[in-house]
Amino acid sequence: MSAATVTPRKRRRWPVVLIVVVVVVAALVVIAEFVLRGVVDRIIAQQVEQSLPSGATGEVEAHAKGIVIPQLIGGQLDEVEISSEKLTIDGIPLAADVTARDVPVDGKGDVRDVDGHVRLAAASVKDLSKYSPLFDRLSLVDGGVELSGKTAVLGYDITYAAKGDVAAQDDGKGITITPKTVRITNSSLGLKVDSIPGVTNVPVEVCTAQFLPSGLLVRSLDVTASEATVRVTADSLPLNEAGLQTVGSCG
Repeated sequence: MSAATVTPRKRRRWPVVLIVVVVVVAALVVIAEFVLRGVVDRIIAQQVEQSLPSGATGEVEAHAKGIVIPQLIGGQLDEVEISSEKLTIDGIPLAADVTARDVPVDGKGDVRDVDGHVRLAAASVKDLSKYSPLFDRLSLVDGGVELSGKTAVLGYDITYAAKGDVAAQDDGKGITITPKTVRITNSSLGLKVDSIPGVTNVPVEVCTAQFLPSGLLVRSLDVTASEATVRVTADSLPLNEAGLQTVGSCG
């Protein structure tokens, strides 16, 4: 067989070999992306769990959006979703989901444009009353809350329940509850009042900054009878132990 007849066959094999190589490389890239994504997600989740503020515990999940390999090469992740359905802060159970952008791969520096939601079930909200001396019990109603407490009116010791509006404070460091409609609950006194001095329309401020990493602010609330959802944001936030364990204050 002459060299002239072998060469064309060899030439025809090259495209096949090239296709095989490309397919193998592509498969390796997909496998590497899959493995690295799992590793990156686990590392971020573990880092957040270890960096929770004092008195906070929970199981955290994380998910880096987009293709991870080029982001790792560039030194930061474009967008990361962090969530927890089993988070407890100072004994109060809640759930949270947060999206953060420009997350540094080495864990140094701040993440940007943090935007998230914290959800408290009705059973969790009642425990918030311990943070205010102005009422004994707090419960959710559609569009607001109901406060229970006691006071004195015209020489009578009365217990009351007041439905109130709830809103985020302008500085983002807490919420304000304003009691509106009031009813007397120790009915044996036979009192009927439309308002209670020192209670009706008197704003009650509750500091939330003491539970959140410094820089994370409350922006809005959505309240139903079964759940309260609080939106929190931050322009930047350290994603490390020192940053997340430093909580804010309302002073």
